[in-house]
Amino acid sequence: MCGRYSNSKSVTQIKQEYPFTVKNIIGESFNLAPSQPGYIITADEPEVIQAMHFGLVPYWAKDKKIAFSMINARSETLLEKPAFRPLVQKSKRCLVLADGFYEWEKAGKEKLPYRFVVPDRDLFSFAGLWSRWKDPVTDEPYETFTIITTAANDVVKPIHERMPVILSKSDEKLWLSKDLPIPDILSLCDSYPADEMNKFRVSQEVNKVVNNHAGLMEPINSQ
Repeated sequence: MCGRYSNSKSVTQIKQEYPFTVKNIIGESFNLAPSQPGYIITADEPEVIQAMHFGLVPYWAKDKKIAFSMINARSETLLEKPAFRPLVQKSKRCLVLADGFYEWEKAGKEKLPYRFVVPDRDLFSFAGLWSRWKDPVTDEPYETFTIITTAANDVVKPIHERMPVILSKSDEKLWLSKDLPIPDILSLCDSYPADEMNKFRVSQEVNKVVNNHAGLMEPINSQ
């Protein structure tokens, strides 16, 4: 799974890599957790960067609580799940902008956090899906996203069996394309090359979602 990630870049830095309009500005996040807002780019508006909440709430949900069980979507079963199948079919796909993600190694009673990065890419994207839900009481829209996962590569596997689908720069355009057949779209959900990734231990401060500062992203042996 991928339940915590970061996008520590400012709007100016993000626009250097993705030179698009920013629809609603949020601050940098060094420890982005479910229910919090993160930047995405949708297939419907591929030249707009906008913030939605992490954790999918399908349009048919009774309330927002379901979001915490839908932070991730397994790539292998996207077309089998009623929450995800229509989003794939109707091109409700998105890029989730990130500069790293976290996973935890169990060591006895401790959970030791690791940060995973792509050294040659200061900012990259996960493959995602998004949805718009309306509050049945207020009728207010609530927009959310989920991160698609796949089998872990050799860098992630010692820590966790799953990893987010990280898209190459060329695959980002394909993921957002409304012209490609669905089988071709789903073929993009491969594990990112292990030799293009790196991992390192970080402070256990990251275990608590209330902690959100740049030091969380630093290797533990540099602190």
